[in-house]
Amino acid sequence: MNNVLYYQERANMARIMKLLFDRKLTNAAGGNAAFRLNDRHILITPSLMAENKHCDITAEDILVCDYELNIIEGDGVLSRESRMHQLLLKNIPEINGAIHAHPEYTMVFAAANKAIKSVTESTQKMGGCELIQQAKAHSTDLAENTLKFFQEKRHLLKKTGLAGILPYHGIVAVGKSLEQAFSVIERIECDARCIIFGKLI
Repeated sequence: MNNVLYYQERANMARIMKLLFDRKLTNAAGGNAAFRLNDRHILITPSLMAENKHCDITAEDILVCDYELNIIEGDGVLSRESRMHQLLLKNIPEINGAIHAHPEYTMVFAAANKAIKSVTESTQKMGGCELIQQAKAHSTDLAENTLKFFQEKRHLLKKTGLAGILPYHGIVAVGKSLEQAFSVIERIECDARCIIFGKLI
């Protein structure tokens, strides 16, 4: 019998993060995620997961924390964006999964500080991917700006996952599950690719 706390949920997060990296939905510069387990515990990915391991991680690498970011089980250091994830899961009950990533084509828009319009059916319900107010990476201001962004769209979270662009940094996607947050990132990445290549035809 496996004695690892929340083994299945941690293994699922590890699987999703490896898929994120392999599909070029994040890169070695970073990426992180969080998942609500219950009213006591959350999961958060470890720091340097992408740079050191290319997201090839195991269930044991995923950290079990409480809502004050005290580590309950797992080795390593919490992701530098843990504060952002903590605020989202602690304050918005509609969010159970959150992923911050650096998708290949979405990063073109992040670098240009531009929103991504919805140009395919798969993102019509979400609408365009708008800009979150810029702040320094890993800062409390960035965490609070991200919380405010999704709080203002909370009514939409009852029916769809959502995402916002962190200017010059990447994307944050949220949903009722990690799978939904992953789906949001991939759908927006498709829109970004369509917009960029659409200019060639």
